[in-house]
Amino acid sequence: MAASVDSPTPAASLNQEESTTGSTPFLRNGTVMSRSVKISSIPDPSLGTDERVGESDRAKRMKEDSLLLLRGFDSIAQNLSQLSSNLGSALQGARYLAEPPTLREIFHSRIENSESRQEEVEKEKIEGGKNTGLKRKFDPDERSEDQGNDFLNENEQCLEDKKLKKAKNLAVSMATKAAALARELKSIKSDLCFMQERCALLEEENRRIRDGFGEGTRLEEDDLMRLQMEALLAEKSRLGNENANLKRENQCLHQLVEYHQITTQDLSASYEQVITCLDFSSPTSSMMEEADNEDD
Repeated sequence: MAASVDSPTPAASLNQEESTTGSTPFLRNGTVMSRSVKISSIPDPSLGTDERVGESDRAKRMKEDSLLLLRGFDSIAQNLSQLSSNLGSALQGARYLAEPPTLREIFHSRIENSESRQEEVEKEKIEGGKNTGLKRKFDPDERSEDQGNDFLNENEQCLEDKKLKKAKNLAVSMATKAAALARELKSIKSDLCFMQERCALLEEENRRIRDGFGEGTRLEEDDLMRLQMEALLAEKSRLGNENANLKRENQCLHQLVEYHQITTQDLSASYEQVITCLDFSSPTSSMMEEADNEDD
């Protein structure tokens, strides 16, 4: 048997609603509000799908925007690193340009300038020789006089060039030696500072040992103190000798520099004037003159 379910008829339902609504206006308003709430609470499937699609689009756009921002930040970081490297190289170049030129650079630049001038003079001589050769072809009478003058001029220029080269070589050697001695002096100064600190420590230790000697020290400590004092005195004497030697070398260098300055000032003087200033008298003649004076 099939179970039968009694469904209410529409007339009965209408009568029931009328009975409920017609009873009191308060109950009627409550039923209307409950129906509206139920209708509003039912979700709309079309609205849910649209919202999900919009959220996915927004997420994709946010990802794309974040990737673009990361790429932009990477490019900015690369540009900043390039700018920092360029600024560092520019600062290094400015420091290099701001540094004063050393003696070696000055001498090398002067030597290069003098060599370039000598090359130009030699080229001019070669061109002048060609021109004089052409003139000699046309003027055979003046050939002997021109040859004599050219020979004298060449000899004078050779002597001057030799003097200049000697002076330049002397200046370069002196500059290199002075630079080497300056480096040695710096290293010796650092060694002296270290030794002074060591001496101060040893003196402080000696003072402590002397203070504790009244209380009674052991023989081992006494021997150690004696050895330390001997080492300290030997080191002081060695440093004093080194300082004296360095002072002598410094004086010799100053004298060489003064001599070089004097010789460079006198390079323009002729060879004959230099010879007249020198005394080439032989010792035998001077001895003979002294013997004659004694006989008289």
